[in-house]
Amino acid sequence: MVTGGNATVFISKMDESLKFYTEVLGMNVTSHYGDDWATVAAGGFEIGLHPKGEKQPAPGTRGATMVGLMVDDIQAAQARLQQAGVTLAGEIQAGDGGSFLHFHDPDGNELYLWQMPKW
Repeated sequence: MVTGGNATVFISKMDESLKFYTEVLGMNVTSHYGDDWATVAAGGFEIGLHPKGEKQPAPGTRGATMVGLMVDDIQAAQARLQQAGVTLAGEIQAGDGGSFLHFHDPDGNELYLWQMPKW
């Protein structure tokens, strides 16, 4: 049924968002149409970056979007985020479902890192 897709994140500044998702998170640009649309991807997961508009939700609106990004080493990823000046929303939370670390992109959209549990 579903063979692909992406999570769309509404943004205010394309250049700033592309820099964050590529330089800070290490994702790759897979398409870029000026300030109208871009996609970034890593490990088979793709995020569409869509500029704000009259019919779209405001960037960073609480609950409008949350994107989970899988990582192999959450402590190393945490260090990279901190080195890049990203404000974390708390500490790493570990449980039966794995380890999670929440943070926000430049527009206030919530993202989280997820390291799968070692079964």
